[in-house]
Amino acid sequence: MPQKSRRSFIEQLGLLGGAGAVTSLAGCSGGDGGSDGGDGSTGSGGTGTSGDGSSGGESQSMLIGSVFPSGHVINEMAQSWAETVAEETDDRVSITIEPAFGGESEVMEQTRIGSIDGTIIGTRWVIDYDPKNFWVESPFVFESWEQQKRAFQTDFFDDGRQRLREEGNQRLVGPPVYRGYRHTSGKQGYETPADIEGANLRVPDLSPWVNIWEGIGASPTTVAFDELYSALQQGVVDAQENPAETVLSASLYEVQSHYTLTQHLASTGWFTLNTDTFGSLSDDDQTVVTETLTENIQSLSSDIQESESQAIDELESNGMNIVEPDREAWLSAAQEPLRAQFEASWEPSLEEVRNI
Repeated sequence: MPQKSRRSFIEQLGLLGGAGAVTSLAGCSGGDGGSDGGDGSTGSGGTGTSGDGSSGGESQSMLIGSVFPSGHVINEMAQSWAETVAEETDDRVSITIEPAFGGESEVMEQTRIGSIDGTIIGTRWVIDYDPKNFWVESPFVFESWEQQKRAFQTDFFDDGRQRLREEGNQRLVGPPVYRGYRHTSGKQGYETPADIEGANLRVPDLSPWVNIWEGIGASPTTVAFDELYSALQQGVVDAQENPAETVLSASLYEVQSHYTLTQHLASTGWFTLNTDTFGSLSDDDQTVVTETLTENIQSLSSDIQESESQAIDELESNGMNIVEPDREAWLSAAQEPLRAQFEASWEPSLEEVRNI
């Protein structure tokens, strides 16, 4: 696909604008960014402050565990955010980011019990605390990232955010991080759903995703990511779906010839903080923590958009054929399996969601 045409296509995705490249996105997989107030109790990470809006003389040290590996751009952004928070609070709030801390369930549990003060995760909070709304992170539900981002800001997620606070003892801080659109690679292009009919498509082990792809006509197979390259190379699976940077960093272009821009789902990242830790901060410091994180997330999301386009260019330079599909045909083919999934497991309805 010509450079200008592809650039235009990427811009159609409805992502945040902005310039600046991200050099590495290696790794896998609207929040309620305002203040909960808190009860002034002391969090696990330090002695806290009065919680009455005064700065006080106390300091708060916070340890945040990230599921993403060392060097991942989300961790790099988080480190920059931590430095800004320390500067703007005159070192009253000190944040340490620990990469590769464990899986999402593990870091969320450690935050729940107060062993650490927060997490940097994917979308596990929805699966665990708001499963009826897992449509927000499922294939072919949305027409654009902007629509998906609006969905997170709706009151559909009020119950889930409340359960996360009450049962998970943590709260979302800041909006979602845009981590890139998932597209589909294979040994051929998939311009229409008919092209993927019967193909062994590797997907993560998420039953709604399996159901949707199966309803479209593929033969979805769950394979561990660290086994994906060899599975594609040996023909155990014919195709897979992942963001461009993941395809690039895992060298999947060596065993796949086509990359079809199905843009079926934008992956997200999230920050949570232990409710006691957050509540122990003064109102002023809570504001600094949330506002500076929101600014950093918005900037990183813009950079990832630019890097995403560059990664697609690099895949082409490594020999992949970049295919622009009939996306309306894909959305149409997904409608019936999506409707069945909504009726069986999700709320509200596909029609309500598509109208967000």
